[in-house]
Amino acid sequence: MKRTIKLQPYVVAIVLIALVFSALNYFLVNYVRTLFLGRLEEESLNYASIYSHSLVKSREAYSVINELLEDRLTTATATTALFSDQMDDAALQALANSLSVDEIYLYNPQGVIEYSTTPAYLGWAAEPGHPVHNFMISGAHSLVEDIRRDSESDRYYKYAYVRLDDGRFVQLGIDADLVQGFLSSFELQRIVGEIGSFHLVDHVCFLGPDFTVLASSTPDHAGLHLDDTDLREAVLAGRSYSQINRENGEETYDIYVPVQLDGEFVGTLVVGKSTDSTLAVMRTTTLLVFAGTSFVCLIFIYTMFANFRHNQQLVSLAYHDSLTGLPNKVYLEEVLTEWLWGERSENGAFLLVHCRNLSEVNSVYGFDAGDRLMAHVSERLSTLVEGGRRLFRFSGNRFAFLVQGYSGREELIELAEHIRAGVEEGLDPIGHHLEVGTGIVELSDSHTDPVDVLTQAAVAVQHLENTPSAPSYAFFDVEMGARLRREEIIAQELRRFVGNPGLGTVYLHYQPKVAVSSLEVVGFEALSRMNSPSLGMVSPAEFIPIAERHGLIVPLGYWVLESACDFIRRLNHCGHGDLHVGVNISVLQLVQEDFSQRVGEILRDAGIEPRSLQLEITESVLIEDFAGVEAKLLPLRDLGVSIALDDFGTGYSALSGIEELPIDCIKIDKRFIDNILVKDKHRLVIKDLISMCHKLGLKVVAEGVEEEVQLRYLAESGCDVMQGYLYSKPLVEEEALAKLAS
Repeated sequence: MKRTIKLQPYVVAIVLIALVFSALNYFLVNYVRTLFLGRLEEESLNYASIYSHSLVKSREAYSVINELLEDRLTTATATTALFSDQMDDAALQALANSLSVDEIYLYNPQGVIEYSTTPAYLGWAAEPGHPVHNFMISGAHSLVEDIRRDSESDRYYKYAYVRLDDGRFVQLGIDADLVQGFLSSFELQRIVGEIGSFHLVDHVCFLGPDFTVLASSTPDHAGLHLDDTDLREAVLAGRSYSQINRENGEETYDIYVPVQLDGEFVGTLVVGKSTDSTLAVMRTTTLLVFAGTSFVCLIFIYTMFANFRHNQQLVSLAYHDSLTGLPNKVYLEEVLTEWLWGERSENGAFLLVHCRNLSEVNSVYGFDAGDRLMAHVSERLSTLVEGGRRLFRFSGNRFAFLVQGYSGREELIELAEHIRAGVEEGLDPIGHHLEVGTGIVELSDSHTDPVDVLTQAAVAVQHLENTPSAPSYAFFDVEMGARLRREEIIAQELRRFVGNPGLGTVYLHYQPKVAVSSLEVVGFEALSRMNSPSLGMVSPAEFIPIAERHGLIVPLGYWVLESACDFIRRLNHCGHGDLHVGVNISVLQLVQEDFSQRVGEILRDAGIEPRSLQLEITESVLIEDFAGVEAKLLPLRDLGVSIALDDFGTGYSALSGIEELPIDCIKIDKRFIDNILVKDKHRLVIKDLISMCHKLGLKVVAEGVEEEVQLRYLAESGCDVMQGYLYSKPLVEEEALAKLAS
């Protein structure tokens, strides 16, 4: 939980929610718009396809009829050309009857009619610009015209021309008045007008191949030219195209459908439908969507605001004292943690203010009076908060100051005196005199845990309680003194033991070493234990360093070596001469000038084979004096004593150095073995380490094996020996012998 609830994250969250709902509104509205326009496009496309099909059929019918007339005229002109030398008015009439044509005219090279089926036209001459004159000057051999209105009779005819070898030419005509009446039903404008009259669409037009409006249900659109590049590309590619157009304040959705006749693009049919009804539905839907999402958004915002207010109340309850309003112990621990773990740009100190006799006030005057008194004290102490000082209510009768950036101890002492004066010399509401004591801890880089800081301050306060003559403050150093006294006690008892081993203060346990492949005991490791008459059981991790600091490790180590050799002798007597016992050797022992000689003497005195003893040295020995260690170990190897490198993997040695050392065995540190339980087997290096040690001719012992899965992995990896609680805990001498007998 945070000590303070900042408004900014909630504002950011609300803004994000608003943005999300705005985006949701936008996408929903666009989705609805797209949905409705898509449906409108689908409907319009269906209409356009149907009308386009009808238009194509009409154009096809018109084309078929026109082609029939052309074929008829083409045949007639060819026949007429054959009889051109025998032409006169009577012959032309007979030929017209036989060929089923209505008119035949024979023109001289100057374009004057010489013979005709209609005598009234004899001598008629074509004027420039007239279709007949155009053919005469064109030089073409033949021509078939589209149906046109005759300039003289004002009737519709379809004419054909053929030029004779002597320069004359013949004109044949078929009366197309009735045909034109039939074909007029297929006229483009009429078809477009009929389509536009349907209620399914609002307007329709037809664009020619050049995208000019040829016919439209809206007369004003005739002749307009469209230059839309996207439209042209889509239609010319044979695809329909749609877009929204606005004209005179109205919005229409237009569909452009390409029309092809016999595989040839002949134009584009445009079908338009008003979007008014669609937009009305869209507006209604958009309003409903906006209202719905806005309502949900407001609910979210209200929920966030309510959560903010609720969290503020929870923080106030969790981090502040209800009586004084000061930050409480929880708040203090978090602030202290941040300061201890952060980058310290200035020094700091912690002061624990203890009101010694508050319990007397509660007993005599009641807890309400005690509460009023604490409220009064908090007001007095608050006057001392300035600069880098922060005040907290630590517990019922304790307050705390966290001071940052003080100048020195003198400033802390001055603050402690001000605390005493403000509380003890001030008159409280009930006239009762309070006594205070302040424990002071100067924070250093060694402080990383707020619990340690609080504990040390409490120890300093307790020191004041136990020392009536002490001043009203105490800097923490009591724990250090206690440690020194404890160390002195341990050192004295070790010293007495070295002088008189019969005291039994230190004794040995033996942990079995077991072959991984057969689970048979192949040896033991001698482990020192201490049972202090004053302090009880003391860990080897504590008393061995003390023995080293006080110069006792060398005689203590030789006692361990002698005791282990006595145990080896007992093993031999019990028929276990093939077993060995490992003894840890301190670096201080190893650097003794006569170390090798003393080991030899102890072996001879015990009457045992040197091969039964294994000396275990730690990796740290290597980094101290590699050459010196090698010089001390070589004589022992020559004697037959085996050497083991203990705690391998703690970070000092390398295989290159191991290869040069006179050692026989590697003991893999327990931390490596523990990794078997927590790491992916593919990421473990134990198997490779064992393989490399075997290549160097070294045996491998795994320490601290406690789980079956560790044993299985070690067996798979080819490990030689293991020791640990999985097989047995360290045993006293008799238990170890009994273990072998079982």
